Parts: sequence; C-alpha cells; structure tokens
Amino acid sequence: MPVLRFDLKLIQDNYVELRYYFNDKTQYEQRNLDLAEISDLVQIAERDYYTALPESHDVTGKRLFNWLDGNQRWLSRAIRECRGQELVVAIKAEQQLTHLPWEVLHDGTEFLINRVNPVVVPVRWVEGNGKTQELETRALRVLFMATSPLNAQPVLDFEGEEAKILRETQDSPVELRVEESGSTGGLERVWSRYTDNNIFDVFHLSGHASINNDGVPYFITETETGERFDTTAEELAGVLQFRFPQLVFLSGCRTGESNQQGTLPSMAEALIGQGATAVLGWGRPVTDMGATMAAAQLYGKLGNGYSLPQAVAMTYGFLLKSKIRDWHLLRLYVRGECPGALVKPLGDKVWMSPEPVYEQFLDPATQQVRVATPDQFVGRRRTLQRCLVELRKPSNLGVLIHGMGGLGKSTVTARLLERMTGYDRIVIYRGLDQAKLINLLSQQCTSEAGHEILNGKLPLTQRLTKFLQAGLNCDTQRFMFVLDDFEANLELQGQNYVLKPEVVSVLTALFQAIKQSRLPHRLIITSRYDFRLPQFDRNLYREPLAALRNADLIKKYSRLQSFNGTIKIEPELELRAKQAADGNPRLLEWLDKILSDRITDVDVAVILAKIESKEKQFREDILAEELLKQQDVDLKKLLGTALIYELPVVKDAIAAICQDIGNLDNHIQRGVSLGLLEVNLIGNQELYRVSRILEPLLAVAEDKGSLAAEAAKVLYRLWWEDKETSTEEQALEIHRLALLGRETEIAAKIANVLGNSWIKTSRFREAVELCKSTLDITEDYRVLKEMAYCQQQLGEVEQALKNYQQAKKLCPLSDEKETANICHYLAGIYAQQGKVENAIALYQQSLELLENW
Repeated sequence: MPVLRFDLKLIQDNYVELRYYFNDKTQYEQRNLDLAEISDLVQIAERDYYTALPESHDVTGKRLFNWLDGNQRWLSRAIRECRGQELVVAIKAEQQLTHLPWEVLHDGTEFLINRVNPVVVPVRWVEGNGKTQELETRALRVLFMATSPLNAQPVLDFEGEEAKILRETQDSPVELRVEESGSTGGLERVWSRYTDNNIFDVFHLSGHASINNDGVPYFITETETGERFDTTAEELAGVLQFRFPQLVFLSGCRTGESNQQGTLPSMAEALIGQGATAVLGWGRPVTDMGATMAAAQLYGKLGNGYSLPQAVAMTYGFLLKSKIRDWHLLRLYVRGECPGALVKPLGDKVWMSPEPVYEQFLDPATQQVRVATPDQFVGRRRTLQRCLVELRKPSNLGVLIHGMGGLGKSTVTARLLERMTGYDRIVIYRGLDQAKLINLLSQQCTSEAGHEILNGKLPLTQRLTKFLQAGLNCDTQRFMFVLDDFEANLELQGQNYVLKPEVVSVLTALFQAIKQSRLPHRLIITSRYDFRLPQFDRNLYREPLAALRNADLIKKYSRLQSFNGTIKIEPELELRAKQAADGNPRLLEWLDKILSDRITDVDVAVILAKIESKEKQFREDILAEELLKQQDVDLKKLLGTALIYELPVVKDAIAAICQDIGNLDNHIQRGVSLGLLEVNLIGNQELYRVSRILEPLLAVAEDKGSLAAEAAKVLYRLWWEDKETSTEEQALEIHRLALLGRETEIAAKIANVLGNSWIKTSRFREAVELCKSTLDITEDYRVLKEMAYCQQQLGEVEQALKNYQQAKKLCPLSDEKETANICHYLAGIYAQQGKVENAIALYQQSLELLENW
C-alpha cells in the first residue's frame, strides 16, 4: 500500500521543516511551513478541539490540510495519484505538533478518513523497524482484558463491552479470549504460555487510564487481590516483550494523549518506543459506548482479512456515520512500516463460531437456557478471579460454588467454562448416577480404545482413571466436568445436607479418577448447600455466592426494563420490588416481568400483592421455610438477630450482638453451608449477611431499638474509630442503626461528617434529608449548621436563617471554631438582606473566635 510520510520538525519557534516522501527517505522533498498560520490551533488543541461537537472539526481539518498541502498541492496530488487503493498518510510530529488533531484532515469536501477512492488513513508514525509476521488463513485471535480495581470510580460496564464485541463479531472469524485477572501478573502468566506461532494477534486492554502529575501516562490495572495498581507503558511492555502482538488497543481515556506540550509521549507512543509495532489509543476521555463500538467494528473487519489501515478507516467511518462524537479521538501509532492485514480471509470456508457455553445449560423439560447470556451477565468479577486461580492450581481438583437459589451459580459456571479454554465439557444437570456419567463420556468419545474402556468390566474408579489417561480422543484432550444444581443429590440428615448413599460411590470415583490420571481434568459443582466429601475436601475449593450489591446491582438494574427507565413505573412499586429482591438476580428478573406486564389502570395495591405473592413463591422455590423448620433455635435466633445489619459485616460484629448464643462459629458455618447466611469475600476478609428474602420467616428481636443501638455502637467502633477511612455506604449503615437505636451522638457525628463531605460535591438535597432525619432524634448544633448551609445554597434562605440562629443558640462556648463558622455564615445572610450592622458584628465575632482558637 502507498505510504505518504510527513516528517515535521520544529525549527526555532517560528517555522516547521516539512519533509515528505513515499518510500525512500533519501528521496524526499522539503519546504518550510510558517507555524504562525496554525499557532492558534496549537494553542487551543487541548481546549476547543476536545470539547466541540464533531461537526465543527471540518474547519480545523481544512486548515490543517491546506497547511500541509501548500501552494504546490502536494497532498492533493498524492491523493489523486493513489486512486484505486488505500493511502496511508503517516505523520511524524514533535512537541506541540503532536497535539494537533491529524485524524480530522479535511480536503474541503469531506474528511480524508471518509473518502472512498482512495481510502486515506492518517496514522501517527514513529521511526524504527516494526514486526512482520507471515499471514495465516484463520480467525483473528484477540485477548481481551478489562481492569476494574476495588473502589475505582466510576465502575465501567466491561461485561457489556465484552458482550457487544462478541455480538457484533459473531459472524466474523474472531476468537475472543478473556483474561479475567485484570492484572499484569495474570496477563504475564497467560502470555508466557504461548509461542510466536500461536500468540494473539491483538491485545485489548480496557479500563481507566490517566496521566500523573509528572506527565507520565499510566493504565489503572489490578493487583492479584483486586487493589489498584498504576501500570506504565514500560511495565506493560515488560509483560509483552519478545512476543508483542501485531496490535495493542489501549482502550482507556487519554492513552493517545501526549503531555507537557508534547515533550512527553502518550502511553500509546511510549509503548511503541518499548517495542510495539502498532498501538491504538484515545486522545482524550472517551465514552464507554464509543470505545466499545470502535472495538467491535475494528475486530470484525480485521477478522475478515482487511488491512489494519483499511479496518481503522472503516471504523472511523462507522463511528462518524453513527454520530459518535468521539470518533476523531481514536489514534493509531505505528513503528516503521504500517502493518497490513493481520490474518488472511477465509474465502469460501464457512466460519463456524464456537457453540455458546450458555446453550449447554438447558432445562430438560422446557429446553430453555437456564443461565444468563453475555448480554445479561453482570458482576461476579472477584468470584471468577478466585475460581480461575483455584482451577489452575495443580493441588485442586475443582471448585464448589454454593449459595441460595437464584444467585447465579450456574451462570458463574458458564462464565468459568468460557474462560477455561481448551476443555471439553461434560455437563450433568441435577441427578448424578453411573449410567449417566458413562453415557455422556461415550457420546463425545471418538476413539475405539475409549469405548472399550468405558464398556469394560473394571470397577468404576479404575475405568474412569484409565479412560482419562488412555481413552482420550487425542493426547491434549482435557475434560471439565460440571455437576450443576447438585443439591438434587443431597438429603437433609439432622440439620445438615449430606450426599445420598447411591451418589457417594459415583462422585468418589470421579474425584479419584481425576486425581489418579495426573492430568489437569477439572470439576465444577454448583449447589445450594455445601457438603463434605472427607477424602477430597482439601482438593475442592469452596466459593460462597452472595446477592449482588453496589455497582454490580446497578448494572443488573440497567439490564431490566422495569428498573432502567425503559417503561414508566411508580417509584413506590420500583422501590418495593428492589427491596423484595434484595439483590437476588433471579427474583429481580421475576419481579421485572410482573412490573413489565403491568396494565396502567391496575391499582398499585394489586401489583404490590403480586410482588408479595412472588416473594412467597420464591421462598418456596428455594425451600427456605422447610429448611429453617429443621434448624435449632440458636441458629434461627442468630439469623433473626443478624438481620439488623443491612450490609455484610465481619464475624465479630455478629458475635457482639449474639453473646447469648453458644457455639457461634458452628452456627455461622452451618448457616453458610445451608445458604441461609451469605458470605461476601472482600480481599482476605469474610463478611456475613442475612438476606432480607428470609425476613418473613425469622423471628425479629422484640426490642429492635436496643438491638439497633448495640449494633450501631459495634459498627461505629469497627468501621469508624478503628479504621483510617470508612466508605460512604458504611457511614450510612451506622447512621441508619443509630437513628433506629436513638444513639444521638453517633447519629449527629456521622451526619455532620457526611453532610460536610456531600456539600463539597454539591449534594445539597441529600445532605438536607440526612440532617432532617438526624434532627428527629437530636437537636444538634453541628447538624443544624450543615443543614442551614445546604438550605442556603438551595435558595431556602429564611429556613437557613432560622437553623443558623438555632445552631448558634445551642453551640457551646467551648466549641469556638464551630461558633465562629456559624457566625460567619449567619453574617453572610444578614449582609444579603441589607442588615449591615448585624453582619459586621457577627463577622467581627467570628474573627475574634478564630484568633483565640
């Protein structure tokens, strides 16, 4: 493909030396450009260009085009000479010239990227030798890694990004592999397992990125435990070195933005400097939708054998046509020669995309899919990370995912199967017996030796062991056995669930065979109840599943039309449904159908009754009532008492309010194993919570106020006094309990601190409501002051004045700083009302108090 190279060098401060040539850098033409002609563009490149709508960029694009084109029309002539093929305009710029939006070059008729004959693609060129690779006729291989550290805001919808890319490329030969860790350590383990012959063509990194105070760009990745880690281009290159893919897509904000007037390279350019051949980045902050649409379009074109410039040009055009305002922020950096196609097109070969994993999870009766599809799936990132780590450990034979019905255990398993590539899946739904296991293995077996082993007369353990070693279809075949809804194989014995007698021998044989095969066959079990298999307990990792919370729950709401604003629902009904579901995905989906099917003239009370009926049906479906009846008094008392907490808490918080219950650890362990007590794993901490779904079945404490008071004091100590920082969610939980238990000092302290924090982010109405609820139990001067300030900002001046006056009246003389602040704000209102003398007196009083303080 023709490549027209522009080499722009700043000469002194007033002009630019331009060299341009097609192939031989020694055969260049040169002229000097007056920098003054575009000096205003250089100065406003970081301001107006990035905030203006795309329609205004044609003006900027024309000026840049004319500046390069000159009176001799060099660029125009080159474009005319290259008709019938694509033309790459490779621009090498330095310092502040790197900020200029070369992607919007416009010939006076249209953007260059929107031309058809020839296709013109502006790229940012760095001198050097790029990597070339022999093309193969196969699917494009993409490794996708999203990063989402704990407490990083805002939480990105990386699940939606993955689902959209899969959906948009399903008819194109694209193999998308997901690395779930989000860490450079996890990436390095994956990358090191592949050679140059079967390495990925593209590495796609999605998440937040930025530039630090020293001008160094970084990508926000995760540590092995999910904490934030800022990764530089040099550190990322250390993982990819010697095996750089043909293309790296840094899909994060500002990854294509240089800093300090171009003296420091962007992260994309820095990665080029570290050895990458081609890197895509975004010039400034970009919307999730724009970034996702760009990736989906790009990979579909690359998978069909288009060259990288062609694919990028078509991606620009698609975004522009779709009215995505961020289209021009996509920047392609290349080193040396611009890469062509990454794979050869398949031609007449029919692309057979892999069977979606979720289609293997069917209800035998209805043949309906029982798990969430990629479009519906949200959350469970830490669960997937932990399970994947455990499944890859040589010492572990498998994982057991357990918890209350409806939490998505089967869905998590489907996602694990997608991540554990290279395994043949044997999915057994509910009942496990020898005949079913042998039959499923026979169905997939294509070797005569394998069938002979399965139909032989050896005992089951020996038969399975021999088959997993010598009966495989090929030497590299590996099995992932899935025992889904395994609670059907358990029975209640006393207060615990144990294996049915006829299942023990089959499951034991399967475990023993996997272990004795000394090959990495693995097992995943999903069950409402935990159970024991003593011989193999140490080889089975247990992962408890809890309800969705926080960002994951918000994402789930966004996928349900009754909760995402698609249809209009009365706030009372929406709130009641959310409370009823309590973060349980399946119950949320049930209630979404009730609200979605609602006829507008139906009385709200009728819908509320339907919601309550569905709650009852759900409890019956998960057998919660019958299970609770079998439990002893102390466990039921523990659950009823722990209901006072709405957030997951540490075991010590439960122990503090359950001091009259003996053998607490045993009761907690049994509650978890039965799915009656949720466990949230946060880092190395286990947090416990009783689902509100069980509330109607549990006896709540008679003196709820006293219990709430005790709980408020416990959490205040654990989350407020003993920790350097507390989350807003934790502070609100302490405050809720303090109000319920009438712990006035705790409630006032939390309201004061939270209210002050919300003021800084202009959350005035929320702060007023928080203060009002606090003042219902205590007339605290600090709370009155915070509320008055917010009311003043909201224009409720008279009410603010009254509250300031009351706060001043209640404020003790010993609190000189607070008195000074109240006087200052009160003086401001008097000054606005024209009461100058009163204002001056209060300002003077405020100054004297602050001087003494």
